[in-house]
Amino acid sequence: MKPGIIAILLFRFAIAAFGQAEPPELEHANLVTRNPAALAAEIRRIAGEKQPSWIAYAVPFIAPDRQMCCFSSSEGVTTSCGCELEKQNRGQSTRSTEGATSAHLEPRPYFYVFVRSEGGTVQKVRAMGADCPIDADGMTVYWLGSPRAADAVAFLASLVGTPEESHSDSLNDGAILAIAYTKDSSADQALDQFLVAGEPDAIRKKAAFWTAQMRGKAGLEKLIAIMHSDSDEQFRSELTFDLSQSQQPEAQEELLRVAHQDQSGRVRGQALFWLAQKAGKKIAGAIHDAIENDPDTEVKKRAVFALTQMPQAEGIPLLIEVAKTNTNREVRKQAVFWLGQSHDPRALDFIESVLRR
Repeated sequence: MKPGIIAILLFRFAIAAFGQAEPPELEHANLVTRNPAALAAEIRRIAGEKQPSWIAYAVPFIAPDRQMCCFSSSEGVTTSCGCELEKQNRGQSTRSTEGATSAHLEPRPYFYVFVRSEGGTVQKVRAMGADCPIDADGMTVYWLGSPRAADAVAFLASLVGTPEESHSDSLNDGAILAIAYTKDSSADQALDQFLVAGEPDAIRKKAAFWTAQMRGKAGLEKLIAIMHSDSDEQFRSELTFDLSQSQQPEAQEELLRVAHQDQSGRVRGQALFWLAQKAGKKIAGAIHDAIENDPDTEVKKRAVFALTQMPQAEGIPLLIEVAKTNTNREVRKQAVFWLGQSHDPRALDFIESVLRR
């Protein structure tokens, strides 16, 4: 084995032994390493310098089996292409690492938080996977190593809800996303604070979305509790989407409950819409039940529309049945309208049969 390779392996072994992450894979960067005693104080110190720069550190990743990078698609094939720090890459997302190629045989248990500073303030936060190539576009990048996860979360949380920043929406989004990716109980506590009634709507919505996406069963249970108790109809309505994105099986059961029992017709209708995206006999039954039994005509009409969202045109026979038999004239009209929009041969046959009567 060559001496250079041995040195690299020894370096990585030493890093792992002391619980430190490797620096990110950077191109076109002026990398400066610092070992601060206090994360927030060091970031403020760097931010106070005149030149714009990026500050990077590593945080434990709650989903190390997922690849977090920027992707491009060509002829149906999606590939990782690396990210550019100075551009908000449109294809940035997280994906399963199954089948992905990487320089590391095992997923690394951390991700990188990149903080952009300029003019004495923090302007942007971006989260990047540990195996993602990153182009710094000639910028100075200060590498701060692996701070305590709780300190990293506390700093990110301090950035959320700073209205004096003209770019605060994007700053909030980046900080909340990075918190949600962090494997530490402090991340759950921070997200809980952002979900509290009275927080700005944009912050609550973002926290709810990432709680559903990343915080597992415990996160889902918190969202279900909010769905039961929150008096904000608009927030509960939007929370139905977050529930639909959860990978936990209990999420579907909660959507079914909301579709049947929520006091708001608007919320019941939204739950039906997202249930329709999942399809399945149980969900089709819930939609049919709403059409037949919900006391609110608007909910019935939304349930009819929900049938159009079922995959592979599974809702067409149900729409035809509604158009034939429902006792509510407005609901029958709605079913016929959506049949006409479907361009399905079965719908055309039904409409033709009505016209020939």
